[in-house]
Formats: sequence, structure tokens, C-alpha cells
Amino acid sequence: MKNLLPIAVSALLLASCAPAYTPYSVKPDADLSCSDIRSELARANSASREATSNRGLSAQNVAWAVFFLPGVVANEYTNDQVQRKAAERIGTLNRLYTAKRC
Repeated sequence: MKNLLPIAVSALLLASCAPAYTPYSVKPDADLSCSDIRSELARANSASREATSNRGLSAQNVAWAVFFLPGVVANEYTNDQVQRKAAERIGTLNRLYTAKRC
């Protein structure tokens, strides 16, 4: 039982470090107005910037290395996934922005 608590705390901390980003909006993409597209672009860019700042020799990774070494790998992987999703979403939104002639 004593071993379960540190594992549970580590899992909770690990899940809370990387930025959360879901590349979906409330409305379908076809129904987005020009201002909605700009808002979604800002949200995707913000998530990408946050994930970029958390990669490499960041304070987060240093803390993970000190307290829980596998957390560094998980943090890097999660930030990489956020960057990929954000980049794909930005590409989609830019195409939509151009198609709607915003």
C-alpha cells in the first residue's frame, strides 16, 4: 500500500504538466465564421507555444529528472503530441481561412 501512493501521485503530476489541447471547436469547421477561425488559430498557436516552451531543458523536465526520471520522457512525448495536433489544426484552419476569403 505504501508503494501505491507515490505511484498515484506521480501519475497525477504527470498528467497535469503538459498542456492540454483538443483540436476540435464547438461548431463544425464549415460553420466557423472568420472571427471564429481567428480565435481557433490563436488557441492552437497558444497551445503550440506552451508545448514548445516545456520541451528540452525546461524547468518541468529538470524537476522530472530530479524526482521521477520517466516523467521526462512522458513530458516530451506529450508535448510533441500537442505540437503535432496544433500544427495540423493550424494548417486546416489556414486553408479554411483562405477558402472563406477572410
